[in-house]
Amino acid sequence: MDALKEIQNGLGMWVASGVMVLVIIVQCTLFMREALKGANVLGIPRERYMGAMRAAFFTTIGPALSPAIIMIGLVMIVGVPTAWMRLCDVGAARSELGALTIASKVIGVDPSSPDYDLVAYSYSMWGMALNNVGWMFFAVILTHRMSGIVTSLGKKYSVKRITYCTTGASVGLFAYLLANQIVVNHAVKKDVSAVAAALAMLLITYGLSKVKHLREFSLGIAMIVGMAAASLI
Repeated sequence: MDALKEIQNGLGMWVASGVMVLVIIVQCTLFMREALKGANVLGIPRERYMGAMRAAFFTTIGPALSPAIIMIGLVMIVGVPTAWMRLCDVGAARSELGALTIASKVIGVDPSSPDYDLVAYSYSMWGMALNNVGWMFFAVILTHRMSGIVTSLGKKYSVKRITYCTTGASVGLFAYLLANQIVVNHAVKKDVSAVAAALAMLLITYGLSKVKHLREFSLGIAMIVGMAAASLI
């Protein structure tokens, strides 16, 4: 086990993981540069996109708490460098734990057991990597075509209807995720969390509509209120 930990946290793993993290940093920098250039081309005022950036930053606080907790378990299994890289790369901590567990159990080894050795660890690494292949494949194949599809739909159908459909799809997606937690994995604390978050969102959106800067942080505040309400239960 000590030898496995030395490999997991060794210099080689730090270098290999650091390469992926460096790619992500460069990618984020390029995206930000292109976004700012696009805002200038479209004539979007600086205060508007800065407000959007503040809102996005604040909104990430809530979702970041769960991966931070799960990362502790990920570090114990695959080491610090891999956990750092995987959560920077994907961010879906639960799927990473699930993938590495399924992969190691292929050879009959549970990640939490003393039998988890270098072979099981290699299976876990392959499992986490292959878990992302499907997402990356469809992102590469379909993402660049989405703009053309939306443009084509706008020519054939009413732009207003297309806007309603895409907005409805987003609302339906999040509604499904919420309903899945409340109905399938029902618990009173989840009901309380959903109701508290919804009330907080309604209060900020309508009751405090004149407080412009507060509305920028409405989603993040609603998430924190929901988590706080659930913790009280």
